[in-house]
This record gives sequence, C-alpha cells and structure tokens, in this order.
Amino acid sequence: MKSDFVVDTIGCRIPDLDPFDPIVKKFINEEKPLNCHEKHQLLVDSNLTSLFIVKSALPSFNISDLDQLNCCYQPFWRSKPNNSDKKVDDRITFADNCTSFKESISIQEEFVKVLCSVDSRNIYTNYHAFIPLKPEVEKRCKEARENSTEEKERVSVLLVGMDGVSRMNFHRQLPRILKILQNMKAIELLGYNKVGDNTFPNLVPVLSGLSEKELKRVCWPNNNDVFDECNWVWKNFSAAGYRTAFGEDATDIGLFNYMKRGFSKQPTDYYSRPYLLQSEKDIGFHKKLYTKLCIGSQMSLSVLLQYISKLAITMASKDFFGFFWGTSLTHDYLNFPSLGDGAYEQFLCNLSDTGSLNRTVLIFLSDHGIRWGGIRKTYQGRLEERLPFVFFIFPEWFRNKYPLAITNLRKNTYHLTTPFDMYETLVDLLNLDQIEMESIQRRSIEFDKSKQKPRGISLFLPVPKSRNCSEAGIEPHWCTCQRSEVLSVEDSVVKNMSSILVQHLNALLKPYGECSQLQVEDIKSASVQFPLQHLYNETKDGGLKDYVIVIQTTPGGALFEGTIRHQIKNDNVQVVGIVSRINSYGNQSSCIVDYHMKLYCYCESYLNMNTKL
Repeated sequence: MKSDFVVDTIGCRIPDLDPFDPIVKKFINEEKPLNCHEKHQLLVDSNLTSLFIVKSALPSFNISDLDQLNCCYQPFWRSKPNNSDKKVDDRITFADNCTSFKESISIQEEFVKVLCSVDSRNIYTNYHAFIPLKPEVEKRCKEARENSTEEKERVSVLLVGMDGVSRMNFHRQLPRILKILQNMKAIELLGYNKVGDNTFPNLVPVLSGLSEKELKRVCWPNNNDVFDECNWVWKNFSAAGYRTAFGEDATDIGLFNYMKRGFSKQPTDYYSRPYLLQSEKDIGFHKKLYTKLCIGSQMSLSVLLQYISKLAITMASKDFFGFFWGTSLTHDYLNFPSLGDGAYEQFLCNLSDTGSLNRTVLIFLSDHGIRWGGIRKTYQGRLEERLPFVFFIFPEWFRNKYPLAITNLRKNTYHLTTPFDMYETLVDLLNLDQIEMESIQRRSIEFDKSKQKPRGISLFLPVPKSRNCSEAGIEPHWCTCQRSEVLSVEDSVVKNMSSILVQHLNALLKPYGECSQLQVEDIKSASVQFPLQHLYNETKDGGLKDYVIVIQTTPGGALFEGTIRHQIKNDNVQVVGIVSRINSYGNQSSCIVDYHMKLYCYCESYLNMNTKL
C-alpha cells in the first residue's frame, strides 16, 4: 500500500514512503493481546457521577451475597507543595475517612480510592476519577465571558497525543482507528516534520510556540526550576474563559516530570496527574522497559482515555481546552500501538455517539516515530522517526462556516509543517474571527507581501510550497526534505566523519568525569544528503553536504546517529544538531541525572562492575 503523498516540484521534497515496504516489513509482527485481568478483576466501576458495584463480578471474588461485601471510598487530592521538594508535582493527601457504600453512591469529589473487604480482609483496591464542575472555575469563566466586549463564536479544542508513533506506523498498526477517522472526514497532515529528538522538544513548540532553547531563555533557565512561569497555550484559553485540562499516563516519564520538577501550582483546572500517579504506583503492573501497561484490570491507556471521555462529555456544552498524552503503550515498542486499536476505536466512537464533538475540534497527533530498534537502523525508519502523524477532526458546522480556512488546511497537508505551526493553529482556534473568510484573505495577502516569513504559520493560512526546513525552524539533522545517496562505510570520507562524530561526543562528555570516553567500534551506515538543486545553487557559501553517519561505540555498544555538515566553500566540517541515540541505554547512564547526557554516557562504575563480572 503506497502512501498518498504528492511531491511538489519545488520546495520541500517529503519522501514517498510505503508502510509495508519489504525493507521494514520484517520488523512488523503481531503482538499477543495484553491481559490486564491476570491480577485484577473489575469489582467497582464508575460513570460520570457515581460509583457502583459490578454484581456480575461477585462470583469471581467468591462472594455469593452482596451483604458479605464491605466497600468504601477515600477521596484524595494534590497537596499544596513545598517548593523545596524535588518532587513538587507528586505530593498527594488522602482524606482521613473512608465512606462506606453498598450498591452505588454519588460522588462529589474529583479523585477517590475504593477499598473492598470481606470479613475485614481487603480483597479489592481501585481508583476512580470524576469531572465535577468547580465553582471557582465556573465563576472565572462566567466573568471572562461577561467582560468580553462582544459575544463571539467559540469552539472547544481537544488534543489527544500518542507517543512515538510515525505516520507510517499509524497506518500499519491502527487500521480500525484509521477507518473511523476517515469516516469522520479527518484531515491528515502528510508532511508534518518533528523539530527535536524526543517528546519534550517536539511538544514545547505545540504548547508555547517556543523551541526548547527559547523556553530556557524565557521562563525555564534551570532544569531544577518548575514550569509555572511559562506561557503555555492553556493559559491563553483560561484567560478567555475556557476550562482547561492536562493529563498523561506513564507519570514517571511525564512531559514535564522526567528528569524535571514539573509544576508547583496545578497548571490547569483539571489535572489528572495525582489520579494516574497514585493509580500507577499502587495497582500498576506489567512493566515493559519504562512504562506500566496495566492499572488494575485495565490498560493504562484505557484509564487515560476514560478520563478524557468523562471530561469531553461533561464539557460538551461548555468551552474547554484539553491536552492529553498517551505514552504507556507506544513509547518503547514498534508493534505495541496495535494493542490499543480497540481502545482508541471505543474512545472515538464514544465521543461521536455522545455528541461530545459537536462543538469541539479534536486534534489527534504524535511527537515522532519510534526512536530505536531494528527499523530505526533503516533509511525508511530514520525518515519515519522524523514524520509523526496528525489528524484534525472538525464538526460539520465548522467546516461549513470556515470553508477557506479548511481549504487551506487541506492544501497544507501536502506541504512541510511543524509543531510551531500547530501552536499558531491553536491560537487561531481561540479567536475564530481570525479564520473568517475576509480575515484569511487579508492575512494571506499580508503574508505574501512579507519578506521574512514567520517560523510558525497557522495551518488555516496557505503554507508556501517553497518552504524549506531552515524557514520552518527544523535543524538539518531532523530535516526530511533532502535528497540522499548511500555511501560505503569503507569510504575514507565516511571514516573521517565518524571520527569527528565521536570526538564531538567525547567533548560533550568531558565535563562528566563519571562517564567513559568513547571510541568508534564499527560504522553501521553512511549517507550524504544535500538540498534540492535549486536550493543548493542558491546557498551563499557555495553549497553544503550533510553526512548522516551511524556508528557503534565502545564501551557499551551504543548506536549513535549524527549529522556532520561540510561547508564546501571554506571546507569547514562540524556536527550539527543533536546526536541521536538509537538503541536503549538501560542503566548504563545511571550515574548522572542530566537527561540530555544520559543518551551518551556510559558510566565508569557500570564499566567496572561489568569488568568484574
């Protein structure tokens, strides 16, 4: 099955990839279904407002009479943090009392722990979340609307992310969701190019319009700082009178929490971290590499999706902005996304059937493709890693009311786009006057006349066909717009570039005395990339070539991929962008806490330990 990408004759050339190309097909296999019932059965379930005992499950717990069962719920919440605490975002307080209930009970609290016992012996523990309307939030939203000078059309915005899934792997692994999205008339971006290595540098632009470096300069100068002062896009929505929500599973490696401190003050009106953090800690299991795949009797992913569903249904007639990120299932394994096909199918159908998308724009997206494993060592795998998926789903009335904006978005699906563009699109969705036909026409004329094109362009405006990676804020190492020629690993130029790459790594590691200096053990692959001819001829320095080299180093057997740029005119050679680590490092770098350098470090202590063994 060929992809439907059409290559423009000018501007960025995005490669035409086949999701079932023979080169990558050997890495695709069918995973065994994930069984989260092996340790837990569902005894107490919840709906939008209540807890209730699942009577059909009683025999599984050897209970013949409901009177034998004693259940209670214990509320818990995010504690007021101590700013000196390294785990400032992880503090949780439980209520002193556990309130008993029989068959069902209405719940006013946001998060509760459920305990059930028979003859004073605990037989069941689970956690549930609810979306109560919060008086202080409703008051703020009402006042914001009343203070607005005019009543404007509004639309809610819901972003649902899936970590580590390329566009091609989405088409391979998730056919049921793909069919539903097609039935929902989803618009898919075919040239959405990542701008950084992992999740953080690819989502920071979506949520702030800034690069990671700019974020550090503006509001996050130190890794030990919290993120409260940064102007995340949900603050814009909050100021306009929207309810806001943010959540993610796999809380140990959360977007703002992995090797970082997170938030001191709760960042959004609804924040699922306390609920998922405690659930994963207490009843999470089936850990594979970095994430727990199950929480109680459900997939961790399903628990997150149920939370999002409750939010979307509760807020169906209200203005809200939600950003959610699913990591647990897809972070580490190429073929695991298929295990979530049914869960996502149920999720999308539920939103559609309940009318929760009647006034909500749903954006379904990823950050990058899989970053390690066998497929990552192939040329297509390298390209897929740089090309995540994005789908837009609009209510029918929205498509009819803003036809020019939607037409532009459809045209842009064939052009080079980025997370910086996603942020500008969210800003437009906050102010729909900006995408009225007259506004789009005026903005398009102004855009055409401007000599300096902005880095981020709303996808409701025409993205130029001539756009290149430099203009879009994409470093050469991540750019998929270049032509490529494979080189022999025996080539003397390749060997020289490999030496330059490992020298660069050792220079980065030099301040970290606990890390070993590296040597090239093997050159795995090499290619030279260069711009399309018309762009190549226009370079002021007489042209350039980017050598993409994959090396294996010793000690540790790490696989690194780096881009070494050769400026032809002055014969300057240097490593550009971030060097990628394309195999897992496990505990090799446990001696340091710098989350960037963990990719490169092989601890001397780890070396000594393995030498003794």
